[in-house]
Amino acid sequence: MKHTILSLAIALACGSTLAAPAADNAAFAAARQQFAAGSAGDASARDAAIEAFEKLRGSQPGNPVFLAYQGAATAMRGRDALMPWDKMKFAEQGADMVQKAVSLLGPEHDTLLLNGAPASIETRLVAANTLLNLPEFMHRRSGGKRALQEALDSPALAQAPAPLRASAFATAARIAAEEKRSSDEIGFLRQVVATQAGTPPVAKAAARLKELGQ
Repeated sequence: MKHTILSLAIALACGSTLAAPAADNAAFAAARQQFAAGSAGDASARDAAIEAFEKLRGSQPGNPVFLAYQGAATAMRGRDALMPWDKMKFAEQGADMVQKAVSLLGPEHDTLLLNGAPASIETRLVAANTLLNLPEFMHRRSGGKRALQEALDSPALAQAPAPLRASAFATAARIAAEEKRSSDEIGFLRQVVATQAGTPPVAKAAARLKELGQ
């Protein structure tokens, strides 16, 4: 199972917002650090992230971001499991959780911010990256593509800063490449570069465009 790679250093500037409590913001930042370490292969950090996001869900039940991250980390547990039945069990549990998180989204989550991030965009991108990295036989790709497209179509994304847009467009470019949609891939790669985010996806997109003769 592929590693879930998320580049979600995001913020949103809009007129009317509801910010999460400062305590939740601090706990969320710490939990995301554990999540990133778990994504890189640290099993203890992965399990700590699952526990941390479950606790955050209890403190703010109306925020689907926490459920999405808990599900993504649970899917990592499946990625790392040794036994095939454990791989499937945790991957399915994680996939169900991230899809549940997306189903909970409403218009209010476009302006619900956590550490400056719109809950709707972050939830959808966590779900997309999780579901799109699961094996084909699990039949979760369509849900991942739908979550990604909803993020791309959201007005909140256009207002978000460069790192978030670069991450979303880079994921879209990767999917287009996998599906042999070369013109779409080039278009998304150009959007990544245009963000001028100064993040790894931008450098990779520029290199890929050069490889494609663009």
